[in-house]
Amino acid sequence: MDHEKHQQFAERLVHNQHRVFAYLVSLVGNRSDAEELFQQTSLTLWQTWDRYDLDQAFMPWACGIARNHVQNYRRKQKRSRVRLDPDVLELLASESVPQDREGDRLPALRECLGALPERSRNAIESYYGGRSVTRIADETSSTVNAVYKLLHRARELLHDCVRNKLGEAT
Repeated sequence: MDHEKHQQFAERLVHNQHRVFAYLVSLVGNRSDAEELFQQTSLTLWQTWDRYDLDQAFMPWACGIARNHVQNYRRKQKRSRVRLDPDVLELLASESVPQDREGDRLPALRECLGALPERSRNAIESYYGGRSVTRIADETSSTVNAVYKLLHRARELLHDCVRNKLGEAT
């Protein structure tokens, strides 16, 4: 049973790692800090995998561990320009915990991706297919900044479209 449980845990972690990372970015607003926190969170998840209840949703559990790392990070951060009250951090964390609605989200995302303008869709597919922003810029004769803006707008369109399809409040 332990081997099977470990395998299921590993599959859920791998499947959700991008969502955990996105959650961390939403809390700290900085990819560099989020990457470090993601490494710490991943290590903790692996160290405590045997405490995870397979009958429970993975994301709330993983995001709880991530939130603890963010709180520790904020305590250690001495020169932060913005210091959030712990209650505000808790509110932000609870509002941005991804819900386990993957079964609904994926078809909505596919549909929304298909509705994007071709240039935006190609940029999203290239970026999430593993190409760097610099390479996409070179391939499309654009500037790196223009590609970042294009990706940002495309993500916003996808986010709004998926929320609209799922009937979520904005």
